[in-house]
Amino acid sequence: MKKFFVLFSAMILLLLAACGNNGSDGGETAKSDGQRTEQQGEDASDTSDDEGDTITQEENEETEAQVGDTVTSEAGETTLVSRTDDVGTFESGPINLTIDKVNGASADLTGDVAEMMETEELEYIQVDMNVDNTFEDNVSFYASQATMTTDTGEQLEPDMLLSEHIDGEFIGEVSKSGTSFYILEDSQAEDVESVRLIYSAASNDDFEDIGDEIDVEVELEQ
Repeated sequence: MKKFFVLFSAMILLLLAACGNNGSDGGETAKSDGQRTEQQGEDASDTSDDEGDTITQEENEETEAQVGDTVTSEAGETTLVSRTDDVGTFESGPINLTIDKVNGASADLTGDVAEMMETEELEYIQVDMNVDNTFEDNVSFYASQATMTTDTGEQLEPDMLLSEHIDGEFIGEVSKSGTSFYILEDSQAEDVESVRLIYSAASNDDFEDIGDEIDVEVELEQ
């Protein structure tokens, strides 16, 4: 049973993270984007400007999904509805938190994955992060426990089943990265125009704050 759980959790993560892929090689990405632009120009008479492409998971590993694109896999398909890259780097004492991107997406699940998740539709916000401890001492900072609020009136915690957890204990000068998924309960991803992320302050071994809370407002580009 555990293998089944791990397998389908991995499939879901591949599906949900699909639209956040940066591409494996900058040259390939530039070339593929150029081909996409040329193809879109050829098809301009047949499609509207806001229609995206449908690509497979394998294709997405070579070319970066754009807003409006749909990525397909065995678990279903995910459509990228918003995306903001390079949000910024923020400090809490010796901790540097870099938010690489924030995506809004809609996923249609199929088969066993839909059955396991007990839904065929997921609306979510994805946050990709890197965390660096610049201190030689041990520091605690829980990036994977950040609270999100949306301009549609929701307050959310990361989904622990789907998220790629970042351990909060930093033993000396180490770096960690991961992704948090916030499942929207009462909103459609396309309706979310901005989110706010609130991270608790970094602390030392005595549980004393050694930095400030990080509070970030992110406008989602659609």
